Amino acid sequence: MGSTYDFVIVGAGPAGCLLARRLATAFRDDQILLIEAGGDNKAKEHQGFGDRNFTLATAPGFNWGYKTVPQEHLGRREIDYSRGKGLGGSTAINFCAWTRGPSSDYDRWAQIVEDGTWSWRNVQERYKKIENVAEPPTEYRRYVDLGDKVSSANGYLSNLLQPSGLTTENREVKVGFPKGWDPDFGHYLDNIYRDGYPRALDVNSGDPIGLGVLQSSISDTSRVTAATAFLSDAPANLTILTGHVVERIVVDGRKVQGVATESETIFARKEVILSAGALDTPKLLLLSGVGPKSELEKLDIPCVKDLPGIGKNLQDRLFMELVTIRKPGMPHRSSYLMSSPETLEQARKQWAQDETGPFSDFFLPQMIGYMKSQPLVESEELRALDPEVKAALQAETAPHLELISVSVAYRASSAQALLLHLNYPRLILPRQHVGTASVSSPEQYIGTAVGLMSLQSRGTVTLRSKNPADPPIVDPNFLHEAFDKRVAIEAVREAMKFLNSPGLKKDHVRFAAEPDSLGDEDILAFVSKTAVSMWHMCGTVAMGKPDSPDTCVDTDFRLQGLDGLRVVDMSVAPFLPSAHTQAIAYLIGQTAAEKMVAEYSELEKQGRSWKPSNERDE
Repeated sequence: MGSTYDFVIVGAGPAGCLLARRLATAFRDDQILLIEAGGDNKAKEHQGFGDRNFTLATAPGFNWGYKTVPQEHLGRREIDYSRGKGLGGSTAINFCAWTRGPSSDYDRWAQIVEDGTWSWRNVQERYKKIENVAEPPTEYRRYVDLGDKVSSANGYLSNLLQPSGLTTENREVKVGFPKGWDPDFGHYLDNIYRDGYPRALDVNSGDPIGLGVLQSSISDTSRVTAATAFLSDAPANLTILTGHVVERIVVDGRKVQGVATESETIFARKEVILSAGALDTPKLLLLSGVGPKSELEKLDIPCVKDLPGIGKNLQDRLFMELVTIRKPGMPHRSSYLMSSPETLEQARKQWAQDETGPFSDFFLPQMIGYMKSQPLVESEELRALDPEVKAALQAETAPHLELISVSVAYRASSAQALLLHLNYPRLILPRQHVGTASVSSPEQYIGTAVGLMSLQSRGTVTLRSKNPADPPIVDPNFLHEAFDKRVAIEAVREAMKFLNSPGLKKDHVRFAAEPDSLGDEDILAFVSKTAVSMWHMCGTVAMGKPDSPDTCVDTDFRLQGLDGLRVVDMSVAPFLPSAHTQAIAYLIGQTAAEKMVAEYSELEKQGRSWKPSNERDE
């Protein structure tokens, strides 16, 4: 007989960590287990905010290291599909971008699932319980106006808890800006605005259209992870178990009893919650016999519940990088940090020792911009879309592309090229970047990432075998749809127009990474050679209306057809919002926590014990 808890949560990413903390705080008499396959991810040398763009490639054990199948429309390349492993999940290896997305996406979510909980009006209140927002340095407040969000986060103070007398506490994600801002950053922004580009004083206002300053999950000079935000000083009734891989869920009839690891079975008195992410949650369900019956039969896995939508509807987005060479003598960031792998490691150790040195201010504030494309709106490809999708893409606050730039130059060197391309091969830099003949020392360059919003291609997550140790087969099916190719074409054109605007063009001499021309075929060839995932996977256990054949979970996160099992992570998103997904993942955890607390508190108030839905009084 294995150990028993009231709630068993599988996966310590943003949704899982937040949910575990909220349940443990709300239900002091219940025992909550958070089980994670990876380690504790506490190594100080991998916590620096300045190191954030290296962590997924350089932190041992932090990454599952998944790859896609060769992508037909991306030159048959296998695309890096990094996923965080260990406490914090992907918040331990991401780039720390904090974006909520447009208000229209949340209203669309609410409409699709027929639950107003997801409307923009309602999610704003939940974001306030997640975020602790800081202002930028005083001299840069003309570029940022966060309104009443600054210092307004009140922690988990929902009135849902008060009727039952349950206690609350303040556990939040710190959101803000690096302390140091390069002098050239303001110059860069001023040039953009003088050229007529609109300001986005707060990209998280619900209307992100315009160009502004990226908000990040940062505390002083450290990255903020789900573990540092929600698992430090864990309540006594929250057990955190690392280094245990859950291989399947344990089901008796239609009741989920617990989970099986490689060494033991762990039982749940009340519920099991899967928060393993958009790749590993469907994998675990399929290994447990929950999914398309025909797929399970091929692997000789007994079908527990035939759910056709499990592992389907995979959505993600692409980005590629345009690189400009700046005029000699322009301000630039020191190339010292990137001069050799040894120098990089020395800087990492220095930061771990006393939080000083190059990593205390490297990778400073970034410009982020969300734009619309009128040619896309007028395209045949958009007109051919489903009316609901077409309307969503034309909403006032819905962007068609994203631009991100560090907005300050770096100096190229052969040693830097060696570091980036030998030790950092899976990340964002295309072959046209530094380290090739197109950039040579002492040239200074700026990279601008172009993100593609609202892509319509859908992919799959399937099993490689019935062996839990095998990684899933992941096929995002990038650029399969004609509309997605049109998005890529028009996004690159808009980005090239932006980089050739008078205020920016006067400071650079040429492009080091660009398409051969702005014709459709040359842009698609450039995208095919250089585009990579933004690691925003979602939708593989999609939330929806109960009568929809593709629905996997209801709006209370309960898996269709089984009792005592919920899914709480990005896999439930019915579509991919136009935002970086870490904030949304936390929101999903907060939403599930509030729904579960309300449900169990109501039962307690009525003097009733919890029962599976098929045993409740009608």
